Amino acid sequence: MPWSAEMGVLVALALALVSGGGQAMPPPQHRGAPKIHDVSSPPAIAAASDLPPGDGPRGTSGEVRDDSVGFAAVSSLPVDPQWSAVTMAVAHPNVPPGTPVEITALDTGRTILALVVARDTSRAVVSLSPATAQALGVGDRAPVRVRAVVASPQDQTALRAGQAASARLDAPPALLTALRRKVPMPQGTPAVPRAVPAKAPMPKAPAPKPLAKPKPAPVPSIPVPSTAGGFVVQVAALSSAERAAAMAHALGGHVVPLGRLFRVQLGPFGDKASAQRARDGAARHGYGDAQILHTD
Repeated sequence: MPWSAEMGVLVALALALVSGGGQAMPPPQHRGAPKIHDVSSPPAIAAASDLPPGDGPRGTSGEVRDDSVGFAAVSSLPVDPQWSAVTMAVAHPNVPPGTPVEITALDTGRTILALVVARDTSRAVVSLSPATAQALGVGDRAPVRVRAVVASPQDQTALRAGQAASARLDAPPALLTALRRKVPMPQGTPAVPRAVPAKAPMPKAPAPKPLAKPKPAPVPSIPVPSTAGGFVVQVAALSSAERAAAMAHALGGHVVPLGRLFRVQLGPFGDKASAQRARDGAARHGYGDAQILHTD
């Protein structure tokens, strides 16, 4: 039988079967034929770290954020029965009842923590109960800053039980200066007229004589009663003699100077029971840190 090209191909295939362990070699691809892809296994899936980043759904924290300045009102608040025990109470138009707020008097920088119990403020930035206003040392229409804060569980428990929260630091002078600039101007305040330039040059006025340097105001005298009695109630220790005298006058106490501090005290009392009643009264007015001291 004559040798032909077809017989040569058959011999090559047989040799490939013997050398490859019985696996047939794929036939050679002819030019122009489509490529063959293996589809026996699915493509690999990219890991999460390899996928391009995307904006997923975002949750909300639920925290109340409110920070504003303005004029406070002082009035009796309509209180829901669940807040009847709260003494450091305020009304706020934007913060729900039960939220603690931090209030700063922009005149003095004194800062306290109070609890929102109502919403009606009569168009004021915040409405203070009389006890809250007394603890803050302000009156009606006083400029204040009020902001919702996240208070500690101990402070929230104290406020809900009718006691004062832990003491806050006074606001620094630089912060007070910035906050006072944000206080809105009351309605009805006349606008400052612009100066009209004069057509003719005005003659120079004689230089004013230098004024005498004013003498510093004397520190008000503070009566200190005798401590012969056994017990006193120390309400606070302040660095300002004027603030200490005002607090003592409001509580019916007195001031005892000690170095650079001025201690506001009640008493003296002849027995500890009387001192305890005075201390409880100070706590109801917002001074929960008041302490009973033995004077012997």
